[in-house]
Amino acid sequence: MRLLPLLFLFFSECLFSQSKNDSIFYNRGNMKTSIYPAFLVGYHFSGDAKDNTETWKAGQMHTIELAYAKVFKYGGHHGGSKVYYIGSDFSLSNKYDFFVAPKVGISVGAGFTFGTEIQLQTNFEKFVPRIMPYFGIGGWGGKFYIGYNFRLAKAESLPINTGHIGITWPIIKGKDKKD
Repeated sequence: MRLLPLLFLFFSECLFSQSKNDSIFYNRGNMKTSIYPAFLVGYHFSGDAKDNTETWKAGQMHTIELAYAKVFKYGGHHGGSKVYYIGSDFSLSNKYDFFVAPKVGISVGAGFTFGTEIQLQTNFEKFVPRIMPYFGIGGWGGKFYIGYNFRLAKAESLPINTGHIGITWPIIKGKDKKD
């Protein structure tokens, strides 16, 4: 009975220890930071209706995202990233016309991604400033996430959906600058 805890500790050390020289993950001990620019492209979908009189199909919106980003890729045993970006969303709705949303945002992640962006959603007649926190999976500029838009001003006549899911990926990556 006394041998069981010792065997557990021995096998735990053998199986789960982290060493700088790992034959499977050769880059595990690399603690360097890479900084590079990237061009992000994304697609977002939302389908929530604004009230009970609308159908789900009428409230659907399809959004394309284009953004320029600065990516900070951190190394180490459990590397992560931080991404600053500026860009715009271009939305088409089944019920309403074309919307544009210039935005600025930040995301951080190491497998799971958390972020927020501030948008100025407009149809060129009215505008609504919004803040959108989101979470999902991804890193190094790419993400698959769920977000929710919170209005920062009252403009009920501009019917923009609040909840959506999206995917964003860096398609053009600039030259690395090592720290």
